[in-house]
Amino acid sequence: MKQILILITGLLLAPMDMLHSADTTTIAVDSPAVVFSPGNWTGDAGRGGKLFRQTWNPGAYFRVAWETRNPKPVAKILLDTSTYPPKFKPPLLAYCIDGVWKSKIPCANEIVIEDIEGTGRHELSVYLHQSQQEGRWGSDGKSGWNVLRVTSLQVDAESQPILAAPAAKWALIIGDSITEGCGATELAAYSHLVGQALKTQGYEYGINACGWSGWINRGDNPPGDVPGYYVVTNSSNGAGGQYDEARSRWDKLDGNRHSLLDSRGHISANGKTGQEPALIMINYGTNDSLHKSNPGDTFASIIQSLAALRRSAPDAEIILLIPFGQYYARDLKEAVAIHKKSHPREHKIAIIDLGPAVAKTLAAKDGLLGGLHPNDRGHALFAAEIIPQMMTILNTVSR
Repeated sequence: MKQILILITGLLLAPMDMLHSADTTTIAVDSPAVVFSPGNWTGDAGRGGKLFRQTWNPGAYFRVAWETRNPKPVAKILLDTSTYPPKFKPPLLAYCIDGVWKSKIPCANEIVIEDIEGTGRHELSVYLHQSQQEGRWGSDGKSGWNVLRVTSLQVDAESQPILAAPAAKWALIIGDSITEGCGATELAAYSHLVGQALKTQGYEYGINACGWSGWINRGDNPPGDVPGYYVVTNSSNGAGGQYDEARSRWDKLDGNRHSLLDSRGHISANGKTGQEPALIMINYGTNDSLHKSNPGDTFASIIQSLAALRRSAPDAEIILLIPFGQYYARDLKEAVAIHKKSHPREHKIAIIDLGPAVAKTLAAKDGLLGGLHPNDRGHALFAAEIIPQMMTILNTVSR
């Protein structure tokens, strides 16, 4: 399955962050009217800058609102598509304008927003829906070329951006092609549905998922340029071993040396201190099993990554999803038990296991829920089971 990376550049706001011409107002990417999904975006100056924001993560989003006196308002997203090679099939976007959805929008230099009507307030949310699973990560200190790069939003000259702020809490949802949404149609993946449920509870969320990836298995089209999540080598039946920083991505945003951590070594929503996640949810193990990663090193990776995540997000709830196919189910549960034993004060780690029946259903020949990659029905069913369990975990005060 192929996925797409999207780059966003230049949404502007008042007075330095908003440019006017005779016909348009430009809302730049550094405008306080624009909110980007946490843990997903970089820019022309680290995680910030004035020229663009870009992401390679399907499910990443941004939103912006404005008011206009124009009874026939207009708006268009400006992208930088200069990195795409000739005849390349670009990433696909989906957007929602005032409650009306459009999908399967190919990335182009200009994307005109349809179905805007009347004066008053308008709100636009844009999602990177899908991209080919290649050229997204980058390497040698360079960005991937298969990305979504946003430079700005242009609206009519009679418009004024509305200041916005991200929600105080945020969740980081991590996984492989299933979490990325392979097998699902537009924004139908369980990860998106879980994220939307979290938004109703006052959370932002970032999806950080990659096909073929695992605890130690490399991601994206084999041989894969995306590092494994937390790579450990030379362990002895899961004990010891060496952590390989260069081949791990748990603390990185991309191959361009952009860190997910702040100056204190804590996971950060947008690069600043005091922006740690309230929830980290991980769905890994499928590709480590299918691609025959070293079992001992994979087990060591799970144990050691939990310790690293706790150091970098001291107050976050950590939830491990048992892969829907039950891959590494026993090891994941044992790793959590070992982590708790070595961290006696640990009270914010949990497991959600949908059970062996789900694995049997996915393996059934009728394919009612899809196969290895669940279809829309499968993703919806799994999200319906995950969300209430997740909410119970988050709302249990005395854990």
